[in-house]
Amino acid sequence: MQSPHHPLLRAEGLIAPQPRDGNNYRSYAPTVVEELSFIRSAKEIGFSLAEIRAVLEARRSSSLDCLQGAELVDAKITEIRGHLARLRQTKLALEAMRAELVASALHQGLAVPTRLARHGSAAPGTR
Repeated sequence: MQSPHHPLLRAEGLIAPQPRDGNNYRSYAPTVVEELSFIRSAKEIGFSLAEIRAVLEARRSSSLDCLQGAELVDAKITEIRGHLARLRQTKLALEAMRAELVASALHQGLAVPTRLARHGSAAPGTR
């Protein structure tokens, strides 16, 4: 995660700039530390900075209720399902391509590594 004073976090409106103490360190209130933890967790599970900003703003104003939170999470789950479906299709296409290439290599009498040869005779999309 970016450091708490990273310009991107401030530029996105995620945290307010914190002044430096006499020792040139920045002190963060417990609420800011909690928000930074939330930002890191939300980024790790796929939320954009804009989505995180909207949630933080709603949390700060106490205008985010549980139902709105559930809707936000449900939308992210739907988005992830779409990504997974596209990844599955890409995987199937790549497996079919690999099988065709290995079969062609075998047909040409090329030495095919064992880890690839086991895919040469499989019907595309069966793995």
